[in-house]
Parts: sequence; structure tokens; C-alpha cells
Amino acid sequence: MDNLDNQLAKDPFGTTRPASMPHAGTYGKDPLEIFANLSLQADACRENYRTAVPWRHIVLDGLIDPTVVSAAETQELEPALNLRVPRTHRMVKAESPQPNGPAANRILDALCSTAFVSFLEDLTGVTELTVDPARYARGLYVFLSGGFQSIHRDFRLHPTTGMFHRLAVLVYLNSDWQSDYGGELELWRSDMTACERRIAPAAGRVVIFEPTPTAIHGIPDPIRCPNGTAHLSLTCSYYTVSPGSEDRKETRFLRPKRPQDPWYLGFLTLREGVDAVRRRIERPRATVTKALPIDR
Repeated sequence: MDNLDNQLAKDPFGTTRPASMPHAGTYGKDPLEIFANLSLQADACRENYRTAVPWRHIVLDGLIDPTVVSAAETQELEPALNLRVPRTHRMVKAESPQPNGPAANRILDALCSTAFVSFLEDLTGVTELTVDPARYARGLYVFLSGGFQSIHRDFRLHPTTGMFHRLAVLVYLNSDWQSDYGGELELWRSDMTACERRIAPAAGRVVIFEPTPTAIHGIPDPIRCPNGTAHLSLTCSYYTVSPGSEDRKETRFLRPKRPQDPWYLGFLTLREGVDAVRRRIERPRATVTKALPIDR
């Protein structure tokens, strides 16, 4: 094997970029052909992931072939502009569990493949991961101009199976994103005293993190992109039957907020409260002890 320094280039923040990609545009049926060398990535990035500040995460550039990312952006942008946008005091964001075009679906299929799940287990040390065929918390996320998502923790349990939410992956699709548009993903300390990192939503950038109680994040300031453009990302979640070592229940009605945020952002909405109670009532009816199948 060549010297690792000749195969990877790292910036001071731990972002990792493969030095070479598989040949673009000649893929067969194997979804993994859109990825650079996954085993090399896991070996090279494991320590950066483990020691990341303010909590465990990694940012990877160039992991996914740029031609596939570009095709996904082109195919998703126009339909995304026409999605219904739910609005609350904590979030203005559209979601679609089923992207419009083949490129985005190809990326999601690859993120759910056996080999990629094994890569995540190798990288993070979280084992016995499974994906959700019902596509909960999986699909396309869209922020139009004025869109935002307040600082938050991700959900702890799958709403119907009761499985534990253990990893989240984001893939950005924004090729001409300007810094003055905003839209950076903010990673905050668990005590909410400071934002430790801001991640720009550059095209092809992959963010992997553990949604533990301390993994507080969001896009809290309204996005300022021009009309006719949007902040696009693909997301996929991964689960285990057993909880992680840091698992704990958080209060249902209080939410994290930045020091400069208005007081009401520290509370969930009435609708969120009703939904939380409904999920709690319905969950015992679901099978919670059997792992969801993946292609192993």
C-alpha cells in the first residue's frame, strides 16, 4: 500500500478527502461503485472520529463520486422547490422520504448497503447496526430561503419499532453554495456555552455522527439563498436493538437553545407534545425486540 499521506489529504479540522476516485460515469449494478475506498477511509478516520470536538463525528469530502452528487442535485432541485414546507417556531424545513431521481436514490441505496453499514461499524465502533426499510428519518431534506432548524438533539427511539437511534449520515448536494447564504451545520457543546464547529454544506460532503444526548446541533439561523435555489441534503439513520453506553432519556418538553435565542425556543410545540404522547402510546404495540433486516 502506498504511503497514507499520498492517498488522503486532511484539513486542520479533521475533514478527510480521498486523493482519487473510481472512474466516473461507468457504474454497473453495484451501489458501492460510487464510493472511494471504504476500508481505507475507516482506518484513516477512526481516531479523528473518536476524538472529534465537541462530540464524536467525522466530515468526509470526496467519499461519493462527484458526478453522482451533481446528478442528484440536478434531479432533485426543481421538485424540492415545490415541496410543502411545514413551519413551527423551531423549524422551517421540507422533507421527502422518496427522492425524485435515480441518482439520489442510488446514493441512499448505497448508504443502506451491507458494505456501507460494515464501514460505519468499523469507523465508529457501533456494532449490530441495521437500517429501516420503512425509511423513517431517511430521504431528502430541503431548506428554502428563510428555512432553518433550531438547535436540537435527534430522536432517541424509532417511533414504531422502539429500536435505538445510533448513527446518522448526511450527504450534501449543493454545488454552488456561497458562504453568505449561511446554512452551516452548527455543532454545540452539551452545556450550550459555545458552538465548537460549523460545517458548510458543500456538494458531496458527508457528515457522520452519533446522535447521543450530548450531540446538540442544527441550522439555527434562517438561510439566505436566492429564490430558485435550496439547501439540499440526503440523510440516513441507523439503529440497534440495544442502547448505547451514553443512552439516557431526556425531558420531553424542554429543548436546547443558544444563549441568544428567545425563551420560547426552549420548549416544544403543542403539536410536538401530542405527537410524542401518541408515539409513546402506540410503541408497545410494535415489535421492539427483533432487529430490522439488512442485506447481510
